[in-house]
Amino acid sequence: MIEHVILGAFLVIPLVIVVFLFSDEILEEHRQRVEAGAPHIDWRHPLRSILHH
Repeated sequence: MIEHVILGAFLVIPLVIVVFLFSDEILEEHRQRVEAGAPHIDWRHPLRSILHH
């Protein structure tokens, strides 16, 4: 049981660190795309995107 907790910590903590370090860069890139007027990709399910139009 304790081995699973330790293994989980070693897997999750580096991911959290990477996400924290790159989140600002990813958000800045997104802001630049929005300001440039780049086309928005609709990632929702096609049926949901049709219903919301």
